Amino acid sequence: MKDVIFMTALVTERCDPTLQINQYTEWAIKSWKRWCDKNNAMLFVFNRSEIDTDQMMPTWQRWYVYEILESVGIEYNRIALVDADTMVSPECPNIWDEADGRYAGVKDDLGLGWTCHSIKGYQKWFPDVKLDWERYVNNGMIVLPADKKLGKDFCNQILSFYENNKEDLIWMEKNDYRGTDQTPVNYIAERFFGDDKKFLSKKFNMGHMHKTDILYNFMYLDVGYVWHYQGLPTADRNNIMKQGWEKIEEKYG
Repeated sequence: MKDVIFMTALVTERCDPTLQINQYTEWAIKSWKRWCDKNNAMLFVFNRSEIDTDQMMPTWQRWYVYEILESVGIEYNRIALVDADTMVSPECPNIWDEADGRYAGVKDDLGLGWTCHSIKGYQKWFPDVKLDWERYVNNGMIVLPADKKLGKDFCNQILSFYENNKEDLIWMEKNDYRGTDQTPVNYIAERFFGDDKKFLSKKFNMGHMHKTDILYNFMYLDVGYVWHYQGLPTADRNNIMKQGWEKIEEKYG
C-alpha cells in the first residue's frame, strides 16, 4: 500500500478546445513518475471519465478521488492531488511528511484581484464562512488528510455542494467566470478544517511564474520544488514544460 499522487488530466473542450493538455501532460507525467519512484509512491493519472467534462469540469471530478482509486482496486495510503500542468523537482521532500497528516496546500496570493473577485462571487453560497484572501489555497497541489475517513467526508461535502448547485455553478463558469472548484473548495475547507490546515511553503506550488520573472533562464528550477505552469498562453505551455523537463531529466538519473 503506497502513497498516491493523483493527477487530473481529463480533456475538456470548454477550456482547452485545442486539447493542448494531451501534449504538456507528457512532461508532467514523466516528472511525477520519477519522483514517485524515488519516494516509494505511485502516480495515478486520471484521464478517463464517464462523466461529461462539459457538464462537470475535471477540477470538480477529481474530488471523486477515493471512489476512483477504490473502483480500480488500488490500495492507497496517503493521497495528494496535482494538476496536469505541474512538474516536480528531484529535490522535492516527501510532500505527505511536510503536511504532518493534515489537509495542506500553498497560499495563492499572486493573482489577488482575481482571487478577491472569485471569493466575492461564491460568498452567496457560504454566508456562514468568512474566507480571508490570506488563507486562500491554490488547488494545483493539495495534500488530503492522512485520516481517510476525514478525507472522504471532506470530499463528499464538496461533491454534495456541487450536486446541489450544479446548474447555477455551470452557468457561472460559462457566463461569469470566477474559476471552477477552487474557491468553493476553499470555503468548504475553511469551514471543515478551520485552523487545522497546514499551509506549505510556496516552494511546493510555484504558481504564476510568468508574473515573478523566474521563468527567465530557467531560474524557477532552482528556487522551488513543485512548478505550476498555470496562467501561461496554452500554446506556449507545452514548449516551456518540455524545456524544463529536459533540464531536470538528468538529475533524476
